[in-house]
Amino acid sequence: MNLDQLRTLVSIMEEGSLSAAARARGISQPAISRQVQRLEAELGVTLLLRHPRRPLTLAPAGERVLAFARETLARWEALERDLATGQVVEEGLLSLAASTIPGEYLLPRLLAAFRAEHPHIRVRMTVSDTAEVLARLLADEADVGVVGADLQRPGLHLERWLSDEVILVVPPDHPFAGRRWATVAELSEQPLLLRERGSGTRRSVEAALAAVGYRLPRDRVRLVLGSTQAILQAVTQGLGVGFVSALAAEEASAGGRLACLRLTGVNLRRDLYLAYQPRRAEDPLVASFLTFARSYHHRNPARSGAKDRR
Repeated sequence: MNLDQLRTLVSIMEEGSLSAAARARGISQPAISRQVQRLEAELGVTLLLRHPRRPLTLAPAGERVLAFARETLARWEALERDLATGQVVEEGLLSLAASTIPGEYLLPRLLAAFRAEHPHIRVRMTVSDTAEVLARLLADEADVGVVGADLQRPGLHLERWLSDEVILVVPPDHPFAGRRWATVAELSEQPLLLRERGSGTRRSVEAALAAVGYRLPRDRVRLVLGSTQAILQAVTQGLGVGFVSALAAEEASAGGRLACLRLTGVNLRRDLYLAYQPRRAEDPLVASFLTFARSYHHRNPARSGAKDRR
């Protein structure tokens, strides 16, 4: 048994399938299957129950091993964090740059937990679109970035961190309201509200639609807006339909101010990334934050991972 096998088991259950876990971990599906098989052979038990046309489920032994895996990984990463924080990181200034979704909906909670452990470390965070975050990192204006698109830039390392899902939001009195799914053909008749071109959300949507041979019609775009909150407000005012993170839409949806649905046959799940210059990761303060963020992922898996995966 090794940590990679435990990480694989956790990833399979968080992502919902072997193929999704393979994408999240950046390895092939056969490699994921081999890791599970070796773990099952070593323990002498069945961990996963595979059913035709049904989601994977855990065998009773798998439930115990999954709990062990999560606890072990959390302890290992806590040890890494403790060792890193032993390198004179009792105080200092950590500069973060984040795109809208992680900056507004994920990092505040993480930073509260980080500050509780490191009360004398000051944190400065700016929120902008993904392209601007990466530009700030390259200009040495930030230590670590968190973004919603895998935009490779020479000199930067992007590391998969959490999973998210982009959904379609519509006004509560819209004909789509009350439905769980819409088709791409139906979308082409709607007034569209889009994020700006540097946005990770927009890039994710355009890439997912391109994968099924569809492009957003320019003549249907009513507004291009610079933040997720602006999209949500415009939708609630009945100005059109838009794409946002499921995390961002939770409060407005629960309050009945808008309705959420998915597009049939379009995979709008995406990854969020930690981004940094490799040389910056050698700084004890930056290394401490990165280790904490990785550990936080295992202790607090993204809420979007529990959403409907059909």
